[in-house]
Amino acid sequence: MAGVLLLAIAGCLFGQGAAQATTKPHILLIVADDLGWSDVSWNNPYVLTPNLHTLATAGVIFNQTYGQPTCSPSRAALLTGKFPFRLGMQRVMDNKTPHGLPLDEELLPQKLKKLGYATHMIGKWHLGSCKWEYTPTERGFDSFYGYHHGAQDYYTHKSARGLDFWDGKTSVSDQNGVYSTESFATRAESIISQHDSNTPLFLYMPFQSVHTPHQVPSSYLQPFSTLQDDNRSSILGMATALDDAIKRVTDALKGKGLWDNTLTVFMSDNGGEYSDGQSNWPLRGSKGTLWEGGTRVPAFVHGNMLERTGYTYHGMMHGVDILPTLVSVAGGNEDPGLDGKNMWQSISTGADSPRTEFVYTIDSEADSYAIRVGDYKLIIGGKTGKGGWYAPAEMQQMGILTETVDETGPFLFNIREDPLEKSNLYGVAEYASIQRAMRHRLNELKAFEVPFPTDLANDPAADPSNYGDVWMPGWC
Repeated sequence: MAGVLLLAIAGCLFGQGAAQATTKPHILLIVADDLGWSDVSWNNPYVLTPNLHTLATAGVIFNQTYGQPTCSPSRAALLTGKFPFRLGMQRVMDNKTPHGLPLDEELLPQKLKKLGYATHMIGKWHLGSCKWEYTPTERGFDSFYGYHHGAQDYYTHKSARGLDFWDGKTSVSDQNGVYSTESFATRAESIISQHDSNTPLFLYMPFQSVHTPHQVPSSYLQPFSTLQDDNRSSILGMATALDDAIKRVTDALKGKGLWDNTLTVFMSDNGGEYSDGQSNWPLRGSKGTLWEGGTRVPAFVHGNMLERTGYTYHGMMHGVDILPTLVSVAGGNEDPGLDGKNMWQSISTGADSPRTEFVYTIDSEADSYAIRVGDYKLIIGGKTGKGGWYAPAEMQQMGILTETVDETGPFLFNIREDPLEKSNLYGVAEYASIQRAMRHRLNELKAFEVPFPTDLANDPAADPSNYGDVWMPGWC
C-alpha cells in the first residue's frame, strides 16, 4: 500500500499536462528476445543502443534481475507472476504441441483491464496457440499485432514455411518484405496516436530482436564492419535497430503528451546464445543453461514517478515480480497466491529487496533443479554444458580470451562474492549446512511442481499446409 500511496502523490505532482487526463501511469513494458548481458551499452560500450542507454541511466538499472533460461518460461513468469514449474511451463513451446499457458490463470493484461487500462500487445507471444482461447486477445489484450510462435523470418514473417503474423485473429499478409522491428514500431505509433488520454494505457512490446535468424537492414551493419565475426556484427546491428524502434515508440508517447506519465520497464527474456553472436560476458554460460549468463538479464525501469533515479539497483528481482509491481503501481491490490513480490517501494527508493529467494527451474522429468536462497545458488542435474566464459568478438579482437571448462555438478556458489561462478563450494565442509538447507528448500518446492506435458506428441493437424500455409490456431 505504501507504493500505491507514493504513486498517488507523485501523480498529483507530475500529471499536470494537457494530455495527462489520468493520474494512473501509462505502462510501457518492453521485452527483448535473447539480448545478452553484454548486448547493451551500459554493460558494454561497444554496443550502440543510445536511446535505451539514456532511459536506463536516467532511470534505475537493475543489476540482479532474472528471467528463466528460455523464451516460453520467461514469458509465462512475466504474465502470471508465478514460477513456470507451478504451471507446467518449464520448457519452450513447440509449434505443433497442443499445449499452452493454463487458461485458469489471470494474466497481467486481465488484471490491468479491471483497473481501467486499455491493453495492447505487439510482438512475440510464444505461450500456446493451438486453439484461439490460448491467444492474446482471449487473454486480456484489446489488440494483438505480432506472431504466436518462437522464431521466424524478420521479413517474410514465416516460420517453417508457414505465415505467422496476426492482427488480432486475422492473418497479416501485407508486411512481406518489411522488417518486423519496423512493423512493430509503426503499429505502436498508430495505437498511441489513437489512444484516448482519459484512459491509462498498457502497451506490452515483446520484440523479435535479437533472436536468430541474423537479419537486419544493411545500414545497421556499417558501424561494426571491422568485426571478424558476421554473427556478432548482425546481433549488434539488430540491437541498434531495436534501439531505434524504441525511440520511435517513446517519441510517439511524447508527441501525444503521455510520456511524462509513463512508466517504462525494459528487460530481456533470457541470456543470449554465444554461438549465435550474442554475449553474456563476463557472466558464465549461455541461453538455455542455468548459469548466470543464461538467466541474469539486462533490465531497467524509467519514469517520473520514481522517487530516486540515476542509480543501479543491486537488490534481487525476478520476472515474476513484474506483475505484482505493475498492478500495485496501477492501484490494484496484491494477490497472496503469487510467487511475485511487489518491488515498487524498493526500486523507487533504493530500499532493500523483499525477495530473498527464487527458482531458476524445477523440472523433474529432465532431472534439472536450481534455486537461489540469499547469496547462494544451488544447481543439481540438468544441462551444465556451455559453462564457459565467452568473450564477444570485439573483446576477442582486443586480446580478451574465451575460457571454457568441463565440470560436473552439483554446484553451489556464493553469487554475491562470486557472480562469475568460478568457485564451486559444493562438498566443501564449511558450507555443508548451507548445502543441506538449500536441498531441503528445493524438496519443499518440488511438491508444487506441475510437470511439463512431455507425453504430448507433435500433431500433424497443426501443419500450416492444412490452412493455406498459415499457422492457424484451432486445431487442438
